[in-house]
Amino acid sequence: MSIEVRNLTKTFGSFTALHDISLTVPDGELVALLGPSGCGKTTLLRVIAGLEPPDPGSGAILFHNQDVANRQVGERQVGFVFQHYALFRHMTVFDNVAFGLQVKPRRERRPKAEIRDRVMALLRLVQLESQADRFPSQLSGGQRQRVALARALAVEPKVLLLDEPFGALDAKVRLELRRWLRRLHDEIHVTSVFVTHDQEEALEVADKVVVMNQGRIEQIGTPQEIYDQPANPFVYNFLGSVNLFHGRVHTGHAHFDGIRVDLPAPSAADDHEVVGYVRPHDIEVERTRSSVEEIEAVIVHIHGAGGMPRLELERLDNHERIEAELTRDRFRELALQTGERVFIRPRNLRVFVEGQHLDYQI
Repeated sequence: MSIEVRNLTKTFGSFTALHDISLTVPDGELVALLGPSGCGKTTLLRVIAGLEPPDPGSGAILFHNQDVANRQVGERQVGFVFQHYALFRHMTVFDNVAFGLQVKPRRERRPKAEIRDRVMALLRLVQLESQADRFPSQLSGGQRQRVALARALAVEPKVLLLDEPFGALDAKVRLELRRWLRRLHDEIHVTSVFVTHDQEEALEVADKVVVMNQGRIEQIGTPQEIYDQPANPFVYNFLGSVNLFHGRVHTGHAHFDGIRVDLPAPSAADDHEVVGYVRPHDIEVERTRSSVEEIEAVIVHIHGAGGMPRLELERLDNHERIEAELTRDRFRELALQTGERVFIRPRNLRVFVEGQHLDYQI
């Protein structure tokens, strides 16, 4: 079932949480709402679910082209998974998952045998069949979240909504569960929207990512599009570490310490300040200077652990800090030491001038 939000606004008193939001989630897609705390992503999810009403006359919420803005939560056929599980502590795993099926009106309720078969099938799906008779207190955090997901799926929702589903879990369990969720979605294909502030989580799990900021959508795209082609400086800064190179416009070019980027005319007047954005893995590091475009720096700290060793560097010309990531082979080859002087050069410099996104590549 597809989801479409048109020109949606939501205010709380004098605070506007959502500003004229429009969004389409195609049938069967897994979409992440990504952004910092307070950006409106959870409010948008709750409005879609029917847990919060939109402002009167602010727009429409359509499920499969049918407006559901005036329908109650129970009429929308939505499964909702909360961050803190919201399981019934006095019920077993089986009873928690069965709850939504057992409280349906008598005329809609399935026979007990069918309910049992449905619940056990879901517990097999989330790999908890052997835990059916346990209570939530006897489970790990990751297991409890899988129970919450099975409970949401039990009522056969047309749409699955997840609010920071892994936020209460430690890093290792989060990693395991988000990969498991991706595999599960590929198996059941229910239209799903999940909220997260974790960039890696969104980029790894989602088909599409919706980046939000201050109640507005900044960009919508595939994980690769969002990461490789950020629409504006906010998106670039929010999605991982970034180095900033400050420059100025002169005779139709942006100049950054010997690096020149051609600007389409008209872009900006001479002496206009511009900023170039470079990811740490796009910083080349050399022991000796081989180009006028290289910048001398000193190594302040080395983080050698992990798959991509990181260098913290200080430029000698303006004392700004730069972060560089090297492959492990390149790290071993250079055999760098703290305090050593090196020469750095950006491989990909992305420049935003008056809303235009320009690339300089080496």
